[in-house]
Amino acid sequence: MQPTVTSPAYQVEISTERLWLLPYTVEHAPAFWELLHQNRARLLPDFPDRTSAVLTLPDAQHRIKVFISQHKAGDLYSFGIWRKEFDDYVGDITLRRLARGKPYSEVGYYLGDQAEGQGYATEALKGLARYAFQDLRMECINLRCAVTNDKSQRVAERSGFTHLKTYTPVAPENGTGTPQPIHVYRLKKDDANAQLLWKGF
Repeated sequence: MQPTVTSPAYQVEISTERLWLLPYTVEHAPAFWELLHQNRARLLPDFPDRTSAVLTLPDAQHRIKVFISQHKAGDLYSFGIWRKEFDDYVGDITLRRLARGKPYSEVGYYLGDQAEGQGYATEALKGLARYAFQDLRMECINLRCAVTNDKSQRVAERSGFTHLKTYTPVAPENGTGTPQPIHVYRLKKDDANAQLLWKGF
């Protein structure tokens, strides 16, 4: 059964073969917090802001209210990833405009450890990219990942993204340690590879 969406702020529900991508509502806060809590150590290196900002259930409720405001402003589109078969929340995928009002964006995502290795990240990324190109009229989407993150590189490539560049940040992405090189992938709406977004669904 599809999780209930009760907030009038949201009407968009992205459906793929096995997943629902649902805009967050405050009713999702317990599941949102629980997944972060259970995967905090694993997610911290790549998502330091999210993991440090959501330490308690009230933090999760507050963060979701911020998501709703950002969605209304058209700056950030955050979706929970839900499995249709089990009706459970398994991750997060977010599309951020790189500049207000401009058709350029960046996507980020994570899954709980119980959902990794089953193709959900690729499926969610394709679904969100289709929405970005068709409904939001985006022209291109960037995806960044650490050079050591082989899984995200494969997800990007399976979704039609191509490697754009590699750079090393001046400061570390997570605020601690030594800066690590980052791969940047890109998919443009008019790329031949964009046809991959419609395959398998």
